[in-house]
Amino acid sequence: MLLFGLGPTWAADAAIAKKPFHDLATRIAESDKLARYDFASIALDELITAYQKSYRESAFEQHQKSRAQLKLARWRRESKSFIDQLKSQVQALSYQSRIDIEPDHSGPLIIFVDNTPIVISGPEIAEAGSMEQRIIDRYCQLHDCAHESGEPPTKTPSASHVPRGGWRITHRQGAIYETGDGLIFVFRTLDDRADKQARCETIARDLRILVEQIQKAQRAGYSVEWEQLTIATLHDGITEQVVINRAGDYLNMDLNYFGQQRGLAQPFLGWAAQRSAGKAVSVVIADAEKLIR
Repeated sequence: MLLFGLGPTWAADAAIAKKPFHDLATRIAESDKLARYDFASIALDELITAYQKSYRESAFEQHQKSRAQLKLARWRRESKSFIDQLKSQVQALSYQSRIDIEPDHSGPLIIFVDNTPIVISGPEIAEAGSMEQRIIDRYCQLHDCAHESGEPPTKTPSASHVPRGGWRITHRQGAIYETGDGLIFVFRTLDDRADKQARCETIARDLRILVEQIQKAQRAGYSVEWEQLTIATLHDGITEQVVINRAGDYLNMDLNYFGQQRGLAQPFLGWAAQRSAGKAVSVVIADAEKLIR
């Protein structure tokens, strides 16, 4: 069991447990396997970071009394042992691990990894809330926490404000990131999840902006010839000039991924054409690793 006594800190941390953190953990406890895996991975990483920080800083503590010196030496030994145990647990953690989360609003959070309990409680009382907030922030970079909360949206999102996509795992295809409007990115592994997700969302945002602008152009009476669509980056290095027909009509827009060096190709072009026509469409982007190189 990854739990040992380090004086009164553990009890104090339990007393000041933050409600948002435990509320999120409660939802994740009932969520899917991937959500629990992400949360456990992040929580253990932040727990290791917190103990390593305290362990390093304790090396500079000076005590006159021998009893205090012995107490500090014991704490450092136990902390080092705990850190080593946590690192081993993280190395063994995988998507196949059994992960259970027990949020107790009267005490610290406990995560069970393959039936081994780990108390998510940092060594410093004053830093408990900070560690919990870092866990929340990192988890919510990978998952749409507002969507998970079950709260209804305040307004219908526009095409450029579609909620973030989500991950799923398949035995045959690997790791798949899918947006709510039909962009399906297939990766071989979950490695570098945050970078992959950020790139997928950037591409999705660019495509949604393109669709919105093309629909405006069509409503204004301009023809769109998809086979003629080209992109050039203007002198500011940011604004993209998107030519939409043989007549040379163009749209100016700020795209973060697509540009002169990354022109639109299938399947993105087909997706944008179908969405511009108001049709629901799904496309699969195989070998999506190439998009983050």
